[in-house]
Amino acid sequence: MRSGAELREFAAAARRALVRESDIAAFEIYAASTENRIARISYTSDIPCRGVEELKTLHADGFQVRIVMRRDPHEVGAAFDAGDFTLEALRGALARARRATVVDPHFPGLAPPPGKPAPASSAPGDLSRATDSTLARCAWSIIGGALSAFGDSTAANTRNPGLVLGGDISIIRDRIAIANSAFSGLRTDQSAYFSSSVTAIIEALDAKGTASELGASVAAMRRAAAHLGRDAVAGALALRGGERPPSGIYRVILGPQPIAEILNYMVMGSLTTGAFHTSSSAYHGRFGERVMDARLSLYDDPQAGAVRRRITCEGLPARRVDLIRDGRLVGLLSTLYDSHRLATDDARAEKLGALGLKAEFAPANAYRLGEGGGRRYDSHPGSAGTNVIMRARGGVSMPELRRAVGDGIHVGRVWYTYPINGQRAGDFTCTISGDSYLIRGGKRAAALAPNCLRINANVAQVFDAPLAASARSSPQIVWGAPEAFEVPALAIGGVGLTAVGAQD
Repeated sequence: MRSGAELREFAAAARRALVRESDIAAFEIYAASTENRIARISYTSDIPCRGVEELKTLHADGFQVRIVMRRDPHEVGAAFDAGDFTLEALRGALARARRATVVDPHFPGLAPPPGKPAPASSAPGDLSRATDSTLARCAWSIIGGALSAFGDSTAANTRNPGLVLGGDISIIRDRIAIANSAFSGLRTDQSAYFSSSVTAIIEALDAKGTASELGASVAAMRRAAAHLGRDAVAGALALRGGERPPSGIYRVILGPQPIAEILNYMVMGSLTTGAFHTSSSAYHGRFGERVMDARLSLYDDPQAGAVRRRITCEGLPARRVDLIRDGRLVGLLSTLYDSHRLATDDARAEKLGALGLKAEFAPANAYRLGEGGGRRYDSHPGSAGTNVIMRARGGVSMPELRRAVGDGIHVGRVWYTYPINGQRAGDFTCTISGDSYLIRGGKRAAALAPNCLRINANVAQVFDAPLAASARSSPQIVWGAPEAFEVPALAIGGVGLTAVGAQD
C-alpha cells in the first residue's frame, strides 16, 4: 500500500505541472491507494481442510485526472493510470483525457472551495498498521471459539456431525490525496476498518447459525474474533431440526440483519438526488412527506461508526445527512453533479413533489468506491453512505416484540435480496437463510429450517406501520455493500412468505 506522503507528493507535483497547461481551465487530481486483506475461514470437521486459507491481499493504487477545457466550461475529460505515480504517467493520462473530452451541458464544474479550512485527515488508527499475522491469529481465534462451543455440545458425539465453518475476517484500508485547481492546498484522508462474517452449519442437525462484526481498531477485532465462532455455532445448535411452514401471510419480526439488507438493496438507492433525477426512486414525488412510520429516523454519519471519512472523493467536507426524520423524507445523498442536475431539472416539481421545491442538497456523499467499500482511483464519484443509522422512538425489548407478533416468525437472516418490478415500485424478494424461529403465543418456539421460505414484500409493508421496534440497534454488514449499518429489529403486521419449491 502506498504511503500518504507518496500520494501527497504526487498530487502536489501534478498540480504544479497542470497549472502550466494553457488550454485547461480547471483540473482535479485524485490519487488513491486501497488495500483489502482477507483471511478466509474454511473448516470442515469430516474432511481434511486448512481451517484458514492462505491470506489474500487486493491492492488498487493509482490516480485519475479530470480536466475542464478553456474553450467550453462544459467540456470535460477524464483518464486514469494504475500504479505509476510519475509525471510521465501523468502526461500519458492527460493526453488520454484530452482525447476523451465530451461536452456535457449538465456539468457544473469541479468542486469549488468549501468556504472553510479543509478538515484534518482522519486519525490512521492501529488497523492501518495491523500485520498479516494479527489477521491470521484472529481467524484462528474464530475457529477455536467455534470448536470449543461445538465440543461442549452433545452434537459433537453425533456420527458424522458435519460441522462446516465458513466466512472471513478482512481489513479494508484506503488513503487519498486530492489536488483541485480551485483549492488552496491538498485534501487528504485515510480510513481503516475490519469486517467479519462467520457461518456455522451442522449438517447432521440441519442447522445453520451466523455471526458478524465490524470495527475500527485491532482491540475491537480481537474481541470480535473471540466470540464470533462461538456465537455462530451456538446459533446453529439453538436452531436444530427446523420446521418448514407452508406459504401464507405471516406476522414477522425482521431482525437487524434483514433490515440492513432491505435498506441497502431497496431504500438507500432511492435516497439519492440521482435516483430522483432519473425518476427511479421508490419515493418519487414524495420529498418532505411521510414515507416511514413517524417513530423511525434514518441518517448517514461519516464520523459515527467504523467507516470514518472526513472528506468526500470530490474534496469537500463529509458530514452527517439526515435522510428520514420522524418518518418524513428530509434529505438525500448527493454528488456535486447530481445536486446540480436535480436543481436545474425542468421536471423538479414532479420528481420531488411540492414540498421539495425549495430543498437544497449539499454534495456531501460523493465517493469513488470499489467492491467491498474501499476508495478507488478508477471509479467516478457516486452517491454512497458511510455509517447508515436507523433509530426508533419508543423501542421495546425483544420479548415485547415477540408478544406484539403473537403467532408468527422471527426472521434473523436473509440473503439474495433484490428489487422486482424495478426500484421505483419498491417490491423486493429475499430468502430466509437461517437464524430464524417460529413464535407461538408471543414466545420463542420451534426453529425454522434454513432456506425454506422466501419473502415477497414491498418496502412500505416493512417501514410504514410496524407493530413495534426494538430499543436496541446493532451494527450490521451487508455483503458487498460500501456502507456499514446500525439498525433495530422491527415487528411487522403481515408479510407474504412463499415456501421454497412451491408454485407461486
